[in-house]
Amino acid sequence: MIAGFRFAPGGRERLLLLDRLLDAAYGAPESALGNQSTALDEAVYIILSFQTDLRRFRATWESLRAAFPRWDDVDRAPVKEIADALRVGGLHRQKAQAIKRLIRAVHSEFGEFSLDVLREEDDATAERILLRLPGLSWKGARCVMLYSLQRAVLPVDGNTFRILRRVGIIPRSSVYRRRSVHDALQAAVPADRRRPFHVNLLVHGQRTCLPGTPRCGSCSALQACQRRGLPSTGVRRARTASELRQEAHKNAFTSTRPRSHHEVPPVSSDLNRSVMAEAQRMSSGG
Repeated sequence: MIAGFRFAPGGRERLLLLDRLLDAAYGAPESALGNQSTALDEAVYIILSFQTDLRRFRATWESLRAAFPRWDDVDRAPVKEIADALRVGGLHRQKAQAIKRLIRAVHSEFGEFSLDVLREEDDATAERILLRLPGLSWKGARCVMLYSLQRAVLPVDGNTFRILRRVGIIPRSSVYRRRSVHDALQAAVPADRRRPFHVNLLVHGQRTCLPGTPRCGSCSALQACQRRGLPSTGVRRARTASELRQEAHKNAFTSTRPRSHHEVPPVSSDLNRSVMAEAQRMSSGG
């Protein structure tokens, strides 16, 4: 358990079910997101993603790279010229300044326009270095680690946070800017599920679980969702915490028989153990 954070009642079970349902619905279509394999590219890409949708920030990335093929081109360019290349994505002046500061900080720190040196560092050190750079939060640092450094981390962006709170995995009182929230969610998801779960959550937030007008009628994860903050009329109810605990017990003893591609993927044993432990804590009032 991470100090300073507790899941909502039944939250770990909902996390388990949400992972299974989203993976069955989307299958982690990573290519749809456009994340970058080079660490500095990914860091800039994440800055461009701030407060915009996937289509627009991918277009902004293409516009930036067409105008400035090399990062030393960005370093030499006036902020106004960088901002002009980012106009399609919104907040172009702020993002241009943030990218300029990032590029210069990387060159000052490492003597080159590259973050490849981080490949030699352990996870904690790599994250600490990334968080020192301007423009990168825990989410940004962990996106660089996940997509470019191939580390088993779980970035939590604003849309992911909104979905997890709406579903009922984290309390409504949770604060996005608290490190304990990010660390607890990462610790609750087995390492081999963090990347697909992150991808599926992003896609779900872009396609279905929209901020103001979620498409609940076509939502593949509705049975896991408590729909916090949304009207309850006309939508079937989510499973209760008791029902989710019963399913966790059932899944703990599911056979390893072959399954068809129509079935929801089985639960990993690590995640089942964490769910069972949470169920015991809940039943004892802990």
